[in-house]
Amino acid sequence: MTKHGLAAALHSDDAGFDALHAYFIDRLVPVCSELLAAAADAGEIDSGIEAYELMRGVGNLCIGADSDPRYDARRLVGLLVTGLRRPR
Repeated sequence: MTKHGLAAALHSDDAGFDALHAYFIDRLVPVCSELLAAAADAGEIDSGIEAYELMRGVGNLCIGADSDPRYDARRLVGLLVTGLRRPR
């Protein structure tokens, strides 16, 4: 339920939720940047994707996943992450 509440909150027009969104961005983007840099340094992924871009893409892939049984957001997120991997 928390996931659903957060998703609704982040898509709300309420100004209070803008602060929540900013809080998440301020906290999560730097962590995601560190993870992407470590993976790139280890040769696991290609560099060049920004943390915000990746997080926004994953978030957008997940929109509506609960309301359409024909849509598998996990599968699409998996394809996105697989596409980051550096060819061997």
